[in-house]
Amino acid sequence: MPILMPRDFAGRSRTTKRKPTRRKPSKRVSPRSKVAFHGPSFSGGALVGAAIVIVAAYAPELVDSTDVQHVNDPAAVTAPARPQVKFEFPKLLKEQEVQADPEPYAVPESAKDDAATSYSIQAASFRSRDDAEQLRARLLLQDLPAASSKSEVSGSTWYRVTVGPFARKVEAQRAMTKLRDQGLSAMWLSG
Repeated sequence: MPILMPRDFAGRSRTTKRKPTRRKPSKRVSPRSKVAFHGPSFSGGALVGAAIVIVAAYAPELVDSTDVQHVNDPAAVTAPARPQVKFEFPKLLKEQEVQADPEPYAVPESAKDDAATSYSIQAASFRSRDDAEQLRARLLLQDLPAASSKSEVSGSTWYRVTVGPFARKVEAQRAMTKLRDQGLSAMWLSG
């Protein structure tokens, strides 16, 4: 069985060589064949363009005025009557009173009750005063109105950290979301 050796193709030369591409000699442009600015041609084109614009702008008026002048009998020419436009809106505003239905704009009773209620949230409660003060300070740094208070429950002392009061329920719900994002099991306090 013969052993196959890798071949070295790097040193191998091509058997067919490409023919070099011939470049066509560049055409020399004589100075006379270059396009140059020609003042009379430019001026003539500008005048013709201006004349076309003027005729297009004023032709409808000229046609209307010449039709009326060529008629000998003015009674024979009947121009289409333009409708008379009468604006009655200012007169209606002055003379009439608009009756509005205030029912859709009335504030619901539940919204009126919410305005008088304040909302508070209990963030957490601790047996240690230091833990309660640390949480209160952290909440104050997050722009939440926090306070801590001491209470006696079943003969033991607890320190409660509360957030609020808030005048609007939306603000209290935002604070509740911030507290829950921190892993605190916050709960609503009765108003």
